[in-house]
Amino acid sequence: MTQTATQTQREIPQPLGPDSYTWQDFGSWRFHLMLPQAFVLQVAHPIIDAGVGEHSVYKTDPWGRAKRSTELLWPIVYARPQKAIEMGIKLRDLHRSIKGVDKQGNKYFALDPEAYSWVHITGYDATIRMHEMLGKSPTTEQRHAMFVEWRQLGKMMGIRDQDLPATESDYWDYFHGIIRDRLEWGEVVQDLMRPDHYLDIPKPPGSRIPDGAWRLILAVMGRFMRFNLRATLPHPFREKFQIPWSKTDQRLFRAWCGVYRVLHALTPKSLRLIPLARRAYRDARQHPEAYHINTIPEGARYDIG
Repeated sequence: MTQTATQTQREIPQPLGPDSYTWQDFGSWRFHLMLPQAFVLQVAHPIIDAGVGEHSVYKTDPWGRAKRSTELLWPIVYARPQKAIEMGIKLRDLHRSIKGVDKQGNKYFALDPEAYSWVHITGYDATIRMHEMLGKSPTTEQRHAMFVEWRQLGKMMGIRDQDLPATESDYWDYFHGIIRDRLEWGEVVQDLMRPDHYLDIPKPPGSRIPDGAWRLILAVMGRFMRFNLRATLPHPFREKFQIPWSKTDQRLFRAWCGVYRVLHALTPKSLRLIPLARRAYRDARQHPEAYHINTIPEGARYDIG
């Protein structure tokens, strides 16, 4: 394969399989409870704030944005190996066009190594705290395996090895350092943290829910979503930006987590996952040979800019 001046060659990463912790977690409904706080952490990075503020439709088309994100990112996990690799390349390629100049006159580029890796870096914290809050804390051995898989997924997304913390200890130093030194209260974060942000969500496209009923739904669910967002944000982030969180809030959240654990235990395993993940598991059971990682030549490489 010819290498151009704007391309570098990288070893093809090894996709994650259906026996991984990532398959169990990434497509679970409880992981989706952690996604709003991860999005806030991501857009608090000034480069991501600039890109999302100019290019994203999170305000005008939140349902469409969520659907496109699921169709683009989740198949890097829940797909046969070759398809997963192709989706990882596609994800990185789509970020090439996200560039511009922010309101302070600074150039930004979505593939800036720090910014691009930060999006993925928020995921490991979200996964660990999801288990701690809504399940049970992983063992030392489980955490090690989950961290190795997290790095593996990062490489699937086209993140360079040197842009991923090498150890879990390095990870937490880096994670807290970015919160302390780099994150800002930008326009997108300010919008997401508005008290009425979740009360302004439009109805899903094609929904037949009457407007009055939708407002009632949001009156309940919108307030819960805001509470869940504040509850799941990392403490250092809440502390840095003085986001209110009282002892009463913490007691209420612990009670909710207890209820959720019971509901989770009573839910059949297949129903704990989003439809895409359920279909992938079904395909893996029916065609286990298609998920053999050794179908990808060892040492194979691909071009990526």
